[in-house]
Amino acid sequence: MNPIHFFTLGYYPEYLLTGIIIGIVIGIYAFFRVRYALNDSKLSKNKVMIISAPISIFAFICCLNIWSNAAIYTLYIFLCSLFADIIRLIVKYPLKDKYLKFMPKLHKKGGLALILFMIIIISGVYGMNHINQTKYNMTTQKIGNDSYKVIFISDTHYGTIQNPQLLKDSISRINDIKPDIVILGGDIVDERTSNLEMKEVFKELSKINSTYGTYYVFGNHDTQPSQTDYENGNRTFTDTELNQTIKENGIRILNDEKTTINGDIVLVGRSDAEWYINTGRINVSEILNESDLSKYVIVADHQPLDEVKNSKSGVDLQVSGHTHAGQVFPFKEIIEYEGIHSYGEYTIGDMNQIVSSGLTGWGWGIRNEGKCEYVLININ
Repeated sequence: MNPIHFFTLGYYPEYLLTGIIIGIVIGIYAFFRVRYALNDSKLSKNKVMIISAPISIFAFICCLNIWSNAAIYTLYIFLCSLFADIIRLIVKYPLKDKYLKFMPKLHKKGGLALILFMIIIISGVYGMNHINQTKYNMTTQKIGNDSYKVIFISDTHYGTIQNPQLLKDSISRINDIKPDIVILGGDIVDERTSNLEMKEVFKELSKINSTYGTYYVFGNHDTQPSQTDYENGNRTFTDTELNQTIKENGIRILNDEKTTINGDIVLVGRSDAEWYINTGRINVSEILNESDLSKYVIVADHQPLDEVKNSKSGVDLQVSGHTHAGQVFPFKEIIEYEGIHSYGEYTIGDMNQIVSSGLTGWGWGIRNEGKCEYVLININ
């Protein structure tokens, strides 16, 4: 990871107030926690202050951009230290220090908090570097006696977080399944993917052998404008180059378009909602105009949005990614608090919705919420 990503990854000014509030809380805690760790040392009060103040200020600064590694790691150190404080209080008062006699010294110097922090980080790195298959079974009367194996892959953010070999290994396992349809759900690349990596990932994805082809919908990171590249200030590939590379590798782009597969399935690919924040995008009912709704209708939309509208429009299955199932605590909880479906299978009227956590993650090199996955959907 480029060192600059530790503090940047992406900056969204609308979250600055949140960062300031979190930074104040953690900064104050850090100040008194460091003083507590040093209060039995031989240092003078002034020297203790000289050590404590810069650490608390640094903690505050790290929290200002909550979409950064600096903020996440600072938050985790704070939570681990807070949890260690609670454990120490339990040992000190209800247990009267009868057990775990090593605890006071280990806790005071921050050793217990550091152990908890390392457990979180090591498990998070493990979570980011292991890809699982997740299987769902759909039943319908719309496709007669046939059945279809649909593979859904989203959010690889290729070349930025995860070892590329893991994707290549997953493709080999996917080919063993012999899928009928492959849907790529966006954010396969992002603003830190190089031109070479962009070409490499679509070449690798073209190696998936599917009976009825591979289809692509764009995510919010695939075609971001140059000002969102926080490292270089410009993209390493244009939108035209991206589109051309996808098509050259035999992958069909569906951008608010539909196609019929084998006379049984209508597949709709949505443009990403973030492109239309100011204007609003067309409803899926307009795309499905004059479609035969006796066929099984699948909507692929990078973000898990418009599920109620889609259900009312006769859609049978919606597949999405984007949320990463939170990826790092506490984002899953925040997503769900906002009423967004974050992960798994949901039922909306007569429609099923599947939200994938993605093949990898974004920005942060760890995953402690959700799992890295590709999705197999059996439609019977």
